Amino acid sequence: MRVSSSQFYTDNLRYIQQNNTELAKLTVQMATKNRIQRPSDDPLGAVMLLTLNAELKTLEQYGANMNAVNYSLGQQETQLNGIVNTLLSLQGLVTTAADGSAGDTELRALGQEMSVLFPAILDFLNAKDGNDRYYFSGSLSDTPPFVRDLAGIYSYQGDALVRQVKVSDTSSVASNIIGEALDPAAGFLNQMQQYLDLINSTPAGGVGDESRQMIDNINSFLANVTGEITRIGGIRASLDELAIANSEIGLFTEELKEEVKTINDAEVFIRLNQVTASYESSLKVYSTVSRLSLFSML
Repeated sequence: MRVSSSQFYTDNLRYIQQNNTELAKLTVQMATKNRIQRPSDDPLGAVMLLTLNAELKTLEQYGANMNAVNYSLGQQETQLNGIVNTLLSLQGLVTTAADGSAGDTELRALGQEMSVLFPAILDFLNAKDGNDRYYFSGSLSDTPPFVRDLAGIYSYQGDALVRQVKVSDTSSVASNIIGEALDPAAGFLNQMQQYLDLINSTPAGGVGDESRQMIDNINSFLANVTGEITRIGGIRASLDELAIANSEIGLFTEELKEEVKTINDAEVFIRLNQVTASYESSLKVYSTVSRLSLFSML
């Protein structure tokens, strides 16, 4: 088969251009250390990189979720610890009032001291976060969880929604404590308020029986609060474990990503030398042949 001069030149030019393109690609790979500059370089590898990047992004979001939940639960735990400390102080005062030897003056003094401590418990229960949202109102974070009406009766105004936050592909954790779980139907608040009204009126018969009943009420409320503190501790411990697991997954994913996208220096260097030699050889052949003509044969 005879090959025309124009076809010969066209084929040689195409071969030179192919080598030039390959040379440019290899040069960029050597400079960036990235094997895949565009999807066509390795379609399967490009898809894998997209998948790995998406997984790393998801792990990053999980990390942000865990940090937010951990911080919020830590703040809620601080409020609950404040309640515990105040309850212990109230418990001591009520225990003193339960002693039948306390006189009117002492009972009034005890009642006044309790009246100072009691509002602190309500403040802790109605605590807000940095965005001015109530911790213990469930999903109704703009509503104070515990309020007192005009008749002097406390009630819970929040709902029972526990917000679940996804922290891994297979698990979510609670990010809030419900006020109803701390003081169902505001029972303790109303019991304590009634007790304070009684002791501040200094009844002639004393408050021995009522104080002993109040000690039981305090213990019941204290058990609710400490139970939620324990639950928070469990959630935060599980978050620490998940953070470690997600970190290990992230490290493995990063390593796999680097393996997929990073060049093998030795292989690319050898290929670069081969393409360079072929490119230079093609140029010399084309340059020599392009100067030939029929007059060169005469």
